[in-house]
Amino acid sequence: MTRQTISVQQCFSWATEITRCQDYQTLTRVFLDLLKSLNGINSAFAYEIYGDRKKRTQPYHTSEEILIRKLPLDFAADRGEDSCPLLNNKPLPSHIEIVISGETTQAILPVVTDTGPDRAIVLEGIFNDETVTLLNNLLRLYHNQVILHDHRERDMLTRLPNRQSFDARLMEICEFYQHAELIDKTDGKLSWIAMLDIDHFKAVNDNFGHLYGDEVLLHFSQLMEGKFRYIDFIFRFGGEEFVVILNKANKSEAENSFNRFRMAVENFDFPLVGKITVSIGVTCIQDHNILPVTLLDRADKALYFAKDKGRNQVVLYEGIINLQSAANHHNDIELF
Repeated sequence: MTRQTISVQQCFSWATEITRCQDYQTLTRVFLDLLKSLNGINSAFAYEIYGDRKKRTQPYHTSEEILIRKLPLDFAADRGEDSCPLLNNKPLPSHIEIVISGETTQAILPVVTDTGPDRAIVLEGIFNDETVTLLNNLLRLYHNQVILHDHRERDMLTRLPNRQSFDARLMEICEFYQHAELIDKTDGKLSWIAMLDIDHFKAVNDNFGHLYGDEVLLHFSQLMEGKFRYIDFIFRFGGEEFVVILNKANKSEAENSFNRFRMAVENFDFPLVGKITVSIGVTCIQDHNILPVTLLDRADKALYFAKDKGRNQVVLYEGIINLQSAANHHNDIELF
């Protein structure tokens, strides 16, 4: 392996590139490109690991339910090979770990924070002591930036991405469909945006206190992580409202997916509180020229329709026959 000579100027240039990133997604893409530019590094991927983290509540997850998401992620893809075998069913190392398997040498760079999922960067290449030292220094810089972005982009209670993260992700998906004219739409597999509202949540806070209300939100977020796929995105929108962006699904698959989650919530025993239900309003990204704010408004109208018609149901905006009737009842709907 060629000896790496890193100048002070190069170090400052890397630090500038990393610290100028405005969000976590951009930060990770820039950092992966930086790593791939190093001598001896053949590939670099980042992974987010869900379902095996410490919470105040007792997690219901099993090792089989751990979800590993690979970054950068093509949300329109439906490949299943994005999970990294090195990270399956084993805890992350506390420091950089070199793994040799046959003729392949990989390095696992752990990134663990209190505000987001556990993460790891997996490199393939040739690693000597000098390279590992350099990687350690770069990893510390990246880790500190991840913490800063997590505090801005994630909900501190559930650790799900927050409203700001949702706005950026939805814009990214809308732009994707606006420019992806060659995508085959004959199978009807598109993206769907759903607003989810926990039914009668105000009564939970009033009857049991806000601490148990928070426990409900935590369990609810864990259910979301366990029931949706690695190519889907989940967010805490605010209060008892959550948002899901379901990708690569046709109308039937979308309805089935949201109904499965609705029934999972209905059948779950929330500690002390007991049974909780959720209402879900869904709309599809099918008009490439539609604005993100319009999509959100459509999902919101479908949600209010679901709550007005008895709650604990999934309603598609596209399936509402008399939307004007739903709008007329908007001000009369009991929110909690």
